[in-house]
Amino acid sequence: MSDWRTALDALPRERTWLLPGLHTVQHDLGWIPSHALAAVAAHLRVPASEVYGVATHYPEFRLSEPGKRVVRVCTGVSCRISGGLECLAELERRLGVSAPGTTTDGSTTLEPFDCAFNCSMAPVIEVDHQPRGRVGIRDLEQVLNASAPELRFPTIDGPRTAEGSSYFELLGQAQSLAHRSLTFIVAVGSCSLSVGAGETLHALKDEVDRRGLQAAVSPAGCSGLCWAAPMLTVIHPDGATQLLPHATADRIPALLDAALAKRVEPDPDVTDFLLRQRRELTSRCGAVNPHDIADAVRRGSYAALAEALAGRSPEHITQTVKAAGLRGRGGAYFAAATKWEGARQAAGSPKYLIVNAEEGEPGIFKDRHLMEGDPHRLLEGALLAAYASGAGRIILYIHGEAYLSAERMKDAVESARAWGLLGERVLASDFSVEVEIRRGAGGFVLGEETALMESLEGRRAMPRPKPPFPTEAGLFGKPTVINNVETLFAVPLIAARGEKWWAGLGRGHGTKCFGLSGHVARPGVVEVEMGSTLRDLVERLGGGVPGGRALRGVVVGGPSGTIVPPRDLDEPLLPGGRVNPGTGGLVALDDTVSIRDVIRTLLDFNTRESCGKCTPCREGTARLRDMLDGPGALDHAAIAGLSEVVRVASLCGLGQAAPLSLMAALRDYPELA
Repeated sequence: MSDWRTALDALPRERTWLLPGLHTVQHDLGWIPSHALAAVAAHLRVPASEVYGVATHYPEFRLSEPGKRVVRVCTGVSCRISGGLECLAELERRLGVSAPGTTTDGSTTLEPFDCAFNCSMAPVIEVDHQPRGRVGIRDLEQVLNASAPELRFPTIDGPRTAEGSSYFELLGQAQSLAHRSLTFIVAVGSCSLSVGAGETLHALKDEVDRRGLQAAVSPAGCSGLCWAAPMLTVIHPDGATQLLPHATADRIPALLDAALAKRVEPDPDVTDFLLRQRRELTSRCGAVNPHDIADAVRRGSYAALAEALAGRSPEHITQTVKAAGLRGRGGAYFAAATKWEGARQAAGSPKYLIVNAEEGEPGIFKDRHLMEGDPHRLLEGALLAAYASGAGRIILYIHGEAYLSAERMKDAVESARAWGLLGERVLASDFSVEVEIRRGAGGFVLGEETALMESLEGRRAMPRPKPPFPTEAGLFGKPTVINNVETLFAVPLIAARGEKWWAGLGRGHGTKCFGLSGHVARPGVVEVEMGSTLRDLVERLGGGVPGGRALRGVVVGGPSGTIVPPRDLDEPLLPGGRVNPGTGGLVALDDTVSIRDVIRTLLDFNTRESCGKCTPCREGTARLRDMLDGPGALDHAAIAGLSEVVRVASLCGLGQAAPLSLMAALRDYPELA
């Protein structure tokens, strides 16, 4: 029996396992042939027509056989303005195929795709799921022929604990496992892997062994310094720390010489980039080993959970977070604790907490950095939210192509379970909870919480009418809370430091993470207080537009956002303000960029990603795109009228936001007319 059939037979025969079943097939075969669709339908006892409907609904599933090698070129806004389209055209010429298409010998499939979610490394090309960033035409031959090193990050557990251990026992165990010698840390995130961090890690390990150094070599996530990747941190036994940017594999011997002699001068750009931020949620990203729970516990993980379980009621946690004013960071900015309160008070069990880690908006990539960099902080936040809301089951719903995020969250869950932080009677309390990971398969609409629940139930991702709201009747009809990754990252900090601390930041809104990309000198992930301006982010943190060119505008919030003109650079980024921070994606555009092309890219994405359930979104977005492409002057009145229909009559927030970028551009960029 083939591997996929064996794995399929191991799945429970319930419809909710439909996406995992399809993933199982595609992971093994690289695509999903018709006989496999039939096998999935038979095993899960779901009509074959419905299995086909689900498989064709999610963009990551393949129902036709690709070539032996799959080359994908990102054509999202950040990549297309950085040379991605030119790379695609050159690959078409070299391979003799028009994308999307497969060479006549079946050796290579070439495809454009909407976003690699690696925007800080634009332009990005993937070869058999291995991303390569900062690619130019001169690099294509190497990209096509290079093979990335195999990286395995073993989970570092230490001895397993007995059920019902206290937090102090866990902390003592973590301290006993501490490594107090010279330490080298390589930032290994999905961003840095695309520019050689894997090769750096291997070269560093080899060089340390060759020299016989008594030193630890550890991976970490990205600290947000994507522009400086590969990034190497050296921590000396006396605590002195050195940050070495651009640590490519070929530079490792020289960098070690300088580091050991303490001849490394601080890089002014690195220092400036870090000091201009308010790093709270991201404080451990780039420092903690995401595969080592002991390292996370030594740095404070699960202390807030332990304190809550030892003497704080669920209502106390809810009221603390409510008083802090924490709003969801998924784009809608709904009060997080209000959801917990509603679910706890609702009748029915079990209750669910869903962590929405789908992050399917092009240009948005900060949640992946958070999961890759500090997975135990997310898990602790989810546990606190489950405790507050009465949820006994947590589901981490992670984007199907967020491979490193999923791997590190899986390690975190397994380690936490081994240490008695999941399961029955967590930390000898009366709180019991189970956690599982599910993977998405693409689809912008999964950012809408009811569509996400439909996906988990094994259906096409389509929004449900509300009411009832998920806190009353959500997943499988049970009370359900859905929180975004960044939202939950804030919860342990608020629980530990109190509501006044968070409410005292960012004009009462705390901090916010942003992904900077496009035409900025220092692209990456940053964290600042709410109320900061685009000038703070693009010029002071991002280093401004390189090459001395003028800034044309900033895409804020991806396909659901707008292009903000330079005159609004000093407006504070606040929920409900003139410039809304949205989900946290910023793409800077210099004066060479066609605003029409950017708007067309955003509209085209919204058109393709419409789930198709409601007519205003399904038909209206396509019509708006066609009106933009039409000959002659744009009919502003007709566009405004149709935009209003789409905005008001679409069922969910994604359709309602689809016309915003076009309407804002017509207002702020007269040349579009």
